[in-house]
Amino acid sequence: MTYLFVDTSDHLVLGLLNDKFEWIEFLETSDKKSSASIHSKIYELLKAHDLKIGDISAFFQVAGPGSYTGMRISEGMSQVLEWQKTQIYSFYHFVTPKLLGFDKGAWISRAFKGEIFLYEWRGDEVKTSLHSEDELPRLREELEGELGEFWTHFSETFEGINRSSGELVKENSRKLFSLIAKRQMREKPFYYRSLEKEFHVSNK
Repeated sequence: MTYLFVDTSDHLVLGLLNDKFEWIEFLETSDKKSSASIHSKIYELLKAHDLKIGDISAFFQVAGPGSYTGMRISEGMSQVLEWQKTQIYSFYHFVTPKLLGFDKGAWISRAFKGEIFLYEWRGDEVKTSLHSEDELPRLREELEGELGEFWTHFSETFEGINRSSGELVKENSRKLFSLIAKRQMREKPFYYRSLEKEFHVSNK
């Protein structure tokens, strides 16, 4: 069995996994406009391993958080593959540390519009919030003593924040994806704001 992994939440990340959920190939690009290259990149990845999309046993997708466009690209692929009876699994970047055994922490990412998204967890208690980027130093000062060093999408996202869920996905594929498959995780796309707020146009 071979599994396909796609992450369009920030930039395009692709991978192929074997039946033990170990990477056959892992490809991280700098492409933030996934719609322009995702199909050709997937085709090239599959072709390099003498595979076709019909050979994929299951599809793992990061369901966010991210931009509306980025999330719709991977979710659209998931829906097409579901129609073709391919098993789909999806999960959020911010739950990755918790899935891998970190019982408390804080995860942040840039949420556009000059804001940052914050996800806090303490065991099963979770909290999400949006803040101005200017508040980041205060948030770190208030929370890192209790929750430890912050996590983020990818290590280059914020200066001084080096723990990333992207690195956890890359380095812990066997444990992470086997758990996601066992739990039959299929999360809906996660946007930083409701669509009404995201696309609200002021009349002022």
